Amino acid sequence: MKTSIHLLVLVLGAWLTGCTPYQATMTNEERSYPATVPDKIQIFFQGETTPTATEIGHIVVLERSEKEGVEFLQRKAAEMGADAVINVEVKIQTQVIFIIIIPIPIHSYFVSGTAIKTTKP
Repeated sequence: MKTSIHLLVLVLGAWLTGCTPYQATMTNEERSYPATVPDKIQIFFQGETTPTATEIGHIVVLERSEKEGVEFLQRKAAEMGADAVINVEVKIQTQVIFIIIIPIPIHSYFVSGTAIKTTKP
């Protein structure tokens, strides 16, 4: 019994500290842009007014919090050469893991958006 609990704690710990799965799909491959600074990437959630721009690509990430997900979007968008990420959407998935008889909810945050390069008027 004690070995099972240790194994469960080890597996849970490895799962919680694992790599961040993400997907980035370039939609404008014929153009490449120099990398930008992640802190300067603007974030526009769904429904917000967005600037005139050229779409560079879509980014989807699975993180442990909304904040980490948005920061990851900014880093990946900066690598693509984007100025902003538009139509940002956050979806929360909750799984319940039982350790012995104690339910422990684990939340996963799917954060997605479209990286853009703004066009000057």
